[in-house]
Amino acid sequence: RRRSGLIEDEAAARETLTQALERLEQAGNGEQLAVRDMVHSVNDRGFGPLILLPALITFLPTGGIPGVPAVAAMIIVIVSAQMLLGWQDPWLPKRVMRLTVERQRFVELLRKSHVVTRRIDKVIRPRMQWVVSTKGTRLVGFVTILVALSMIPTGLIPFLTALPSGFLVILSVGLVARDGLLVLIGMAMGGASIAMLPWLLQQAT
Repeated sequence: RRRSGLIEDEAAARETLTQALERLEQAGNGEQLAVRDMVHSVNDRGFGPLILLPALITFLPTGGIPGVPAVAAMIIVIVSAQMLLGWQDPWLPKRVMRLTVERQRFVELLRKSHVVTRRIDKVIRPRMQWVVSTKGTRLVGFVTILVALSMIPTGLIPFLTALPSGFLVILSVGLVARDGLLVLIGMAMGGASIAMLPWLLQQAT
């Protein structure tokens, strides 16, 4: 496996978050949409989409389902560990790649998000590229692992896990858009949530 920085072409850099989601909607074929098809459709976007999807699922009401935060956290840890190691291409275990979701519901969810993503597209843009450079993404991967692991204990308390997963959504959107400033904001907020974790757990129990 190659180990290098994230090398993105100019065309990908101009693609908006909404356009990336539209590509995701068109992935694969049939009534079921496999994780493998999702990965292949956004592979040139690097690690961001593979962190965004499980983080978003956990942030939404589906995160209240027992076991969902832990599974999502482990997927994010696997992906983030590859960033920490400096891998260029994301990889997921075959068992995860074979998982499927109902295409119609998944596409409907993505299309509903277009109202929000179009607004996001107006404010995010490629900037502070050193954050998503080889050294930068290693640090991002390390912080993302810590925040993802915090989703496991918070997942024991209904909807408390929305806090760290929400920050991971911000961070991963920054990765998808190559917006280093947004990545830094997500990292800072995620770090703050880790520092507050003991107090949050105490207050919630």
